[in-house]
Amino acid sequence: MGSLARVRPSATALLLIYTQKKQFISQLSGEWYFQEAAHRLDTEILFMRYPQKFFGIGNKKPESIEESYSSQILRFEIKGLTTVAKSVQAGLTVYFEDRRLSDISPTGLLGTGTIPGSTNGITSGGGPLAYYDTRDNIFAPTRGSYYQLSVVVHDKPFGSDYQFSKTVINLREYLSVGDDQVLALQWYGFFIGGSAPFHKLAELGGQNQMRGYYEGRYRDKNYIASQVEFRMPLFWRIGFVAFAGMGDVAQDISQFNLRDIKPSYGFGFRYFFNIQERLNLRLDFGFGNGSGGMYIGPQESF
Repeated sequence: MGSLARVRPSATALLLIYTQKKQFISQLSGEWYFQEAAHRLDTEILFMRYPQKFFGIGNKKPESIEESYSSQILRFEIKGLTTVAKSVQAGLTVYFEDRRLSDISPTGLLGTGTIPGSTNGITSGGGPLAYYDTRDNIFAPTRGSYYQLSVVVHDKPFGSDYQFSKTVINLREYLSVGDDQVLALQWYGFFIGGSAPFHKLAELGGQNQMRGYYEGRYRDKNYIASQVEFRMPLFWRIGFVAFAGMGDVAQDISQFNLRDIKPSYGFGFRYFFNIQERLNLRLDFGFGNGSGGMYIGPQESF
């Protein structure tokens, strides 16, 4: 493997979305590397006011109970890491979020006020995190590994209105299986201890994992998922991917059951607008149990 500095370009991204209904998302994120990638600083600043959906808590809630609401969110997150061994970085993360809910149906589940997080509140905390990273490229790896472990504690000393912990395990492997062909694998675990607001529970679905489900279609205290993706070039700067995955949520780890596992599968296309850095735009079509979605965005899903 090459040096970390060669595969670690600093990057900053700005996302702005505004609709005619005065809904908007403004996000500024960045990854900065210092002293030949010996130190790393990740930041995110987010302000949004956008409609969302809630389907209750659990892995068997019917789509018929769907209710809509709007969130106004101000979020800051900072992760600082330093190299502690070859390919290993460790550090701390600090998190702050002020969330205010509106447009809640008085006859819905959130309207009862009994679900944690259904009223305005602050979620803040911090904790340790560590990365093991041997990828040959951070945007579209062709070989190597990426392992992440983080534990964030939210509690009153941090100014949080909620007391809970969040543990995330993210394991990825990238295998070169032919001429510019890659097999990417991921196992992901998300575990909550304590009483978290509903919007901080593990959420199944979205544009990166379990594509084909609305993000939050199923949510609970624990979430496990795995996926595999085959990536190959087609012609010019165009690439093709096919993917499949499975996952589920549960209130307790002991309650995970193979009979309840949800499938995810689909395909997509890639356009490499910067071949040297392997920067691309992706268009994915994902499918699940009676649902589907189209996803457009920068970089690979994982």
